[in-house]
Amino acid sequence: MASPGTPTPRTPQGWPHPLVAAALSAVIPGLGQLAAGARRRGWWFIAITALFVLPAVVLLLLVFYVKGLDLAIDISRPFFERPGLLLVLLAANVIALAFRVMTAVDAYLLAGGSISGGFVTTAVGTAGLTLILFLTVLPHVWIGERNVVLYDALTYDYASDPNQATTTTTRPPTTTTAGTATTVDPGPTTTTLAATTTTTQPDPFADGGRVNVLLLGSDAGIGRTGVRTDTMIVISVDPETGWTAMFSIPRNFIKLPIPPDHPAHPLWADGAWGDPSNLAWGVYAYGLANPQLFNGPNTGGDAAKVILGNLLGLDVDYFAMVDLQGFADVVDALDGVDITVTTRLYDPAYTHPGEEPRVIDFQPGTYHMDGRDALAYARSRTMSDDFNRMGRQRCVLEALARQSDPVELLRQLPSLVPAIQASVITDIPIAQIPDFLDLLSVADLQNIVSIRLMPNAPEFAGTAASYVAYRISGYNVPNVDFIHERVDIATTLPPDEAIVALNLQAGLTETCGVSSTAQD
Repeated sequence: MASPGTPTPRTPQGWPHPLVAAALSAVIPGLGQLAAGARRRGWWFIAITALFVLPAVVLLLLVFYVKGLDLAIDISRPFFERPGLLLVLLAANVIALAFRVMTAVDAYLLAGGSISGGFVTTAVGTAGLTLILFLTVLPHVWIGERNVVLYDALTYDYASDPNQATTTTTRPPTTTTAGTATTVDPGPTTTTLAATTTTTQPDPFADGGRVNVLLLGSDAGIGRTGVRTDTMIVISVDPETGWTAMFSIPRNFIKLPIPPDHPAHPLWADGAWGDPSNLAWGVYAYGLANPQLFNGPNTGGDAAKVILGNLLGLDVDYFAMVDLQGFADVVDALDGVDITVTTRLYDPAYTHPGEEPRVIDFQPGTYHMDGRDALAYARSRTMSDDFNRMGRQRCVLEALARQSDPVELLRQLPSLVPAIQASVITDIPIAQIPDFLDLLSVADLQNIVSIRLMPNAPEFAGTAASYVAYRISGYNVPNVDFIHERVDIATTLPPDEAIVALNLQAGLTETCGVSSTAQD
């Protein structure tokens, strides 16, 4: 019989096993203490858990499994605006880990576990406890890794280009006209230090108008020199309605109009950039080489926005450029992309950057492509042409946008961020990334008004209409006024009406294998 001063046991003899108590507190801090009879301590630990840990767990469950995208974007917005908050989140993750480890070890000891004693008993107990602690640490490491990667991503300078000129070349120009061809003689050359000009961009989301983004695909990469933008696409989205339009600009256009009030306008005959030695794919490089004429930390991007935007009659808000290898790496980081091929694409000697030529043969059908194949599909011109390639590039972009699940993006963050940092240059402010996530969620990606500025566009079959006004030395000069009219229709009418008015239905369905009115 127990003496009056002996505490009455609060748990059955032999329960819980020390490792069971440790596991219980590893899952929910305090449960192991309750099972071991330390009720006051257990309830305190449970209360702390409920106050500080469970809200984070509930939030993660909502984001990952309930797909509360709007809520996730709203909660993440302050971190994009002030990335330093991620360090606070990292510290909270470390504290939560230490708390869980401490309660697990405490429960193990309360239930009779020992770190000293018989060799076999101690070895088994230590091994079991180590395994429990290892499993406890894993989710915190997973979260912490993404926390660190995200902080690096949000504090990275994406706007700078290593090819940006640090000096300006002052060239008093003279022009010579021979027939229809005009050349610019730069004259004597003097070199001066270029001042860095940073401008504050207006926020297009605050204005309530369309958001226009220029996407550039650079032909830079392994085995190539210079920057040539083989791919030039402007995507225009109305944030209120989700109406989306896409405009593909050929790389071999010349005489692109420069705004009359721009410093570069008087340097070119008729205020039009590019002659047979200066194709549209060189606009970005022209801006990089002439920082005295353009604004911002990346004058190549500013030149592309100004000149290509003026061609379309649009104010381009932002640009984003990715190089060839970078595109493939990003697709691989996203575990590939599903592409529907409607017309066979055969190239007997396609060359991937840094590799030997290989045969590509995409028969009609649906493929889950890795980065190399997606790049080959978007880039090959063999047995095709620039304009068919523009259509395929648009299809790849649409497919990537449709398959961009924010939850999956978070899971792939450690591999996705380095791929983006190594290959993407953009002036999109980090603080506005949540706005673009919102924009992606409302954009009507199944009903895109897509215009390719090709000379013999299928929508003009049997008519004299063309996006090309005339040719110089075999190169196309754009029909600017006509292009402006078509762009205006594409950006002002509802997509279904614009597609009919512009006679674009057949081209959309035929190229991507998805009806313009199809739904997910």
